[in-house]
Amino acid sequence: MSSSAAVAAAPPSGQRLERNVLSVPNGIALAAAAMAPVIAVVLNAPAAAPSAGSAVPLAFLLAFVACLFVGNTVIQFARHMPSAGSFYTFNSQGLGTTAGFATGWLYWMGYALLVPGLMTAFGSFASAALKNEFDVNVHWWILSLAALAIVLGLSIRSIKASVQLDLGLLVGEVIVFSILLVIAIVTSHGGNSIDLYNPSSRGGGGISGVGLGMVFGILSFLGFDAAATLGEETRNPRRNVPLAVTGALVGVGVFYVVATYALSAGYGIADPAKLADFIKDSSPISTLAQDKASWIAGLVDIAGSVGIFSCFLACHNATVRIVFSLGRDRVLPGWVGDVHRRYFSPAKAILLQTAFTAAVGFGLAAWIGPGATGAYGFSGALATVATILVWILGSAALMRYYWRRPDRNLLTHGLVPVLAALVLIYPIYTVAKPGQAWPYNLVPYLVLAWIVLGALVWAALRARHPERIAALGAVFEEEADELVGEGGATGARAPSLESVAHPGSSAERAPTRRG
Repeated sequence: MSSSAAVAAAPPSGQRLERNVLSVPNGIALAAAAMAPVIAVVLNAPAAAPSAGSAVPLAFLLAFVACLFVGNTVIQFARHMPSAGSFYTFNSQGLGTTAGFATGWLYWMGYALLVPGLMTAFGSFASAALKNEFDVNVHWWILSLAALAIVLGLSIRSIKASVQLDLGLLVGEVIVFSILLVIAIVTSHGGNSIDLYNPSSRGGGGISGVGLGMVFGILSFLGFDAAATLGEETRNPRRNVPLAVTGALVGVGVFYVVATYALSAGYGIADPAKLADFIKDSSPISTLAQDKASWIAGLVDIAGSVGIFSCFLACHNATVRIVFSLGRDRVLPGWVGDVHRRYFSPAKAILLQTAFTAAVGFGLAAWIGPGATGAYGFSGALATVATILVWILGSAALMRYYWRRPDRNLLTHGLVPVLAALVLIYPIYTVAKPGQAWPYNLVPYLVLAWIVLGALVWAALRARHPERIAALGAVFEEEADELVGEGGATGARAPSLESVAHPGSSAERAPTRRG
């Protein structure tokens, strides 16, 4: 990195998010909501059954272990560089500007594409729930548009209000589902079986089938690192962001393990006939609720709608902070990196992502439908491939970043990231391999096209604006002395770098301090 890019100064005030407004529970709420525990039970666990058979709980348990390895990367980096860019910043610092750009480009695709799919899934699921419970017909697109408007208002006005709402919704939906799942385990009788953790159990594809089922388990964990995107807005970020990531990953992971076992045992899928019914069932969780606790079936439908909205809000907030970081580093137009003068939210990035969500979401829904097997499933497949590629780069970045540091640890900075990269190779293959049904056969080609487009953008930036390349991922914290004063600088310090203000922006007009 050039010396001009390494000037120690605070980010210009026009490109600085509000500091010290979030706590550990806020970070846990955002990450847990982005993982969407309810969606995993409603959609992803049943999707794993055709390949994993009755060993669905085993597939999710192994996915949990794999994501714990990946979680180590986020935790280790967040202790040194709290940033709204998350893996974008981590990989820029660990592998250099080329990898940083590739990460930001893929990470933007991964998160940004999840949001439109979630918007359409909310409208579709909520419309069906209103019809089932109240016999009210409301077009899905009206509900999706209303949800988008609420998300827009909340994200501009206050990130704290957004994550507090996420926390409240998350607690409510998990309570409802937990009641049902406990009842399912207690009343399942013969359904409780150790065979649910046997890779050779009936109806599956053995070890390879469980491996394919892991894909859906890993999909359920996408978003666990969302708390890292709040690094610049969290109190004592070097301590609290790792705690938030750990709390969300472990808490939701344990919920997944228990929930997939309860769903499988309650439905009785250790029985081959029940497994066949489970695979054919369009909503196994609703069937389970009607069978085991019909008095709570309506609440389960409501909780499902709430869970999708909560995930929509959380992923939107995480995405706009990645877009904000790309704008602040001028990979995207510089105005995207400005913040609201009153609310200190990344308002222009929020507006850009909102327009993208509406255009892509309604466009995909018109093409392949709005439901779980339509826009949500297709955008989720694209997001999975892009995000896992980012995670693999993150493992390499962690090892390189700590290679010559005196505080390196062979376990957390060597063995664990190697294991993380290895366990992610198979899910990439199974999602992107040729022979998938339409439109999922388009996924590898679309991701490849996005990578090629990114390479062209990179080449143009390198030729015309090399100073922007030098500054990629550079702005990841306020000056170290400010963090010390706020209780945020514990442990080794990473350099604090100055963003490059674009002509005419509020950042350019704002005074900066030079060290």
